[in-house]
Amino acid sequence: MNEETVSLLRAAIDAYLMHRVRGTLEPSERPLPYDFDEIDRVQWRVLGHTMVVDELRELTNCMNEWQLSLRRWQAWNSVLLSFGEQDAWTVRREFVEVLAHYCLLQPSAVRDKFTFVVTNAMHQVRLASDVDYRDVLVGDPAEPGQRLRYPSRREKEERLAGVIKRFPGATPFLHKLRSLDDEACRQQISDYRNLVSHSIGPRLGIGLTRAVVRRVEPATELAQQPDGTFRLTPVAGRLAVSYGLGGTEPLDMESAWSVCFTQYRRARLCYDQYRALLRAGLAGMTPANPAPVEISGGAGDAEP
Repeated sequence: MNEETVSLLRAAIDAYLMHRVRGTLEPSERPLPYDFDEIDRVQWRVLGHTMVVDELRELTNCMNEWQLSLRRWQAWNSVLLSFGEQDAWTVRREFVEVLAHYCLLQPSAVRDKFTFVVTNAMHQVRLASDVDYRDVLVGDPAEPGQRLRYPSRREKEERLAGVIKRFPGATPFLHKLRSLDDEACRQQISDYRNLVSHSIGPRLGIGLTRAVVRRVEPATELAQQPDGTFRLTPVAGRLAVSYGLGGTEPLDMESAWSVCFTQYRRARLCYDQYRALLRAGLAGMTPANPAPVEISGGAGDAEP
């Protein structure tokens, strides 16, 4: 790394720190707290309490890390505006792309985390409050020697809906959950998560990807029309492979941040709905036995 690049990156870091200290960055609310005391006030099956608290804590950590990453990304976006294209590209590669990549994965990742955490928690709630409820989930082996099956997202969300359907707040929670990583979000960020995970995703800020695209489409042929002209007409029952110029446009960093910010806001509402759902479940559980109170006599109580 030459001195010119070192000076550029130092200037960028100084500007970033100014934005972090003085800027009004979003999401602006305080991080989610660990106020899980209500979970301690009821009786659980063996290890149920530990599972529910541990997974809620990790979900909370994930939400707080996403929030902080969005604030950092927004600060860097402001910094990039002060540099020319080439310098901005250098700064973006050094400091910003890893933040953007993380945030762009979160709408999908957090939706799946909510499904996992809430299924486990409310399953434990039902086991502790309903003697007729069986400890069986879709995907469990049905007989010895059978492997655990990993359901699709749709199957897991249907499984979740079945577990929570008896509780107040189930419908609002599922509505918020399904607003994460929805079709509009995937279109706005060019299906970033699926493309970077399974093929080649869009670049961040500058540069095209997938210049040539292979497609399998219904076959066509030039068919003469009654007026003597020719027209491309589908050939029934046949497919054809075609190659054409494609090109996935880069994601605009400001627009991509805005999409992720909107998704984070929805995730916060989903988190609130889960906490309300969990409280509703806890209300139907047996209160925990209070700790024994030690009673000791004072000096005035001693026998002569």
